[in-house]
Amino acid sequence: MIHTPQHKGILFVVLGTILFSSKAVIVKILFSIGLGPLELQALRMLMILPFYLAVLGWIWYKENLSVTLKDTVWTLLAGIACYHVASFLDLQGLLYISAGLERMILFCYPAISMLLAWVLLKEPVTKRMWVSLILAYLGVVLFFYGDASFGGENLLLGSFLIFIASILTAWFMVANQIYSRRMGSQRFTCIAMLGAVFSLLLHVSIQGTEDLTALTLPMYSGALVIAVFCTLIPTFLLSAGVKIIGASKAGIVGAIGPLGTIILSNYLLDEPLSLIHFAGLGLVILGMRFLK
Repeated sequence: MIHTPQHKGILFVVLGTILFSSKAVIVKILFSIGLGPLELQALRMLMILPFYLAVLGWIWYKENLSVTLKDTVWTLLAGIACYHVASFLDLQGLLYISAGLERMILFCYPAISMLLAWVLLKEPVTKRMWVSLILAYLGVVLFFYGDASFGGENLLLGSFLIFIASILTAWFMVANQIYSRRMGSQRFTCIAMLGAVFSLLLHVSIQGTEDLTALTLPMYSGALVIAVFCTLIPTFLLSAGVKIIGASKAGIVGAIGPLGTIILSNYLLDEPLSLIHFAGLGLVILGMRFLK
């Protein structure tokens, strides 16, 4: 039962994180049937573009709230950094590492979010938050060791790409906290995503992709699921949650994401799990228990 705004914000972040986390598993499936990272990203952005335009138009019609040029530019840059550059690096990294490890490394963004929020927003960091993060990161290290024991080519390269994506995600979380409180979480999300859509389409036009009209029905269906359920819906949930509870706490609540991904990747992709993996998961869950 939701008793306070804090509980509501945590619920939004949990739901958004679980939906986001399922993306890695679906991406792996789409890669296995021949869809490339850039093609997938292009399809995803083209499919969500009309939704964000419609929502932004409705918000502007309903709420005649002025937004400064400076806030708009920073929001656009945050969207490009997270949903274009970080997402592209994330997809590239998934070519080399498991979906479970991808989610665990991407979870590194809370510590960076906390540091940025502390420096830029003067947001206090409690001892419980530090304990929560330390336990969670020990879990990430154990999980990486578990995956490394199974071998795999370019494991370090894939992990490095995902870590860079986590840094950009952290910056977005802090920007979200700053600008969603000035312009509203829905308006922030729409502007950020539109910036990412147009920069990604520019990227596609420069680099070039396969003919997006000549793909198979499973490729289109998978891309649509990612666009709606792993991008559109969770972006609004996360923005609303961060607006309420802040970037630091939202980052720690996001520890639930690796758990969902690991369960799905083991069930759908047959990715191996060992006692080390479960020990890592246990530490992440234990870390969550310290959050208030």
